[in-house]
Amino acid sequence: MKNVIKNCLFIVALALSMILGTQAFAQQQHQHEAQDNKSTQPQADKKSDAMTCCMKDGKMGQGQGQGQGMGKGMGKGIQGQGGMMMGGMDGRPEDMQTIHMLFENNTKITRSVRNIKNGVEALTESDDPKIQAKIAEHTYAMKKRLENRQPIRQWDPLFVALFENADKIKLEVVQTKKGVKIIETSNDPYVVKLIQSHAAGVSEFAKEGMPVMHKRHELPGAEPADNSGFLGKGDGINTCPVTGEPVNKEIKAELMGRTVYFCCENCREVVKKNPEKYLKP
Repeated sequence: MKNVIKNCLFIVALALSMILGTQAFAQQQHQHEAQDNKSTQPQADKKSDAMTCCMKDGKMGQGQGQGQGMGKGMGKGIQGQGGMMMGGMDGRPEDMQTIHMLFENNTKITRSVRNIKNGVEALTESDDPKIQAKIAEHTYAMKKRLENRQPIRQWDPLFVALFENADKIKLEVVQTKKGVKIIETSNDPYVVKLIQSHAAGVSEFAKEGMPVMHKRHELPGAEPADNSGFLGKGDGINTCPVTGEPVNKEIKAELMGRTVYFCCENCREVVKKNPEKYLKP
């Protein structure tokens, strides 16, 4: 009996020892893990901070890249266009190419204008499909320019005044089989005179072609300009000395001891005849 009791007590003691040992081991293991976590926490925090910093830097990098790129890029672009607008073409050489093409093919163009009470009706057409397309292209481009206040020929007083009063002008364009019909009107009597003077000038362009391409048009009722003095409008490097418009680097001439660039061949011929009127020494 004593042996049975002794054995039972031994078993109970052994069980208690195992339980306590397991708990102690678990507690010790927990302490070790806590210490390990504590020792690795700064590294984790550093990694986390580094990742956060990288993400911030990434966002800042993207922001700076887009901000500076778009800001500076577009800023320069706008300035560039502004500079070209001062020349007269608002950074769109394709418009000038179309205009030159129409001047060069003026003999293929027919145009009629009828003055109406508050403006004009004008019909511009051609039998040549290519010219028809260019007439339409030019007309719609000029309509858009008028709506967006993007002037051309800023050296020409009539065109300057026309764009300055763009908000008082209504321009309708109707495409015909051979070209376009436009109805241009205004409720302002003075602007009506501008519209009618402009229409007459365009008719002269269509009739005479390149020789009158750079003719200056005075405002209605104004005295003719004195052309006896210096007439240069550009530096002959980036802007044409005749028109002030952007130059074509392929059209040039050696004049007055330097290379001079022009927007078109017609301007080159004009300056070659009388360089002192357009070029400064």
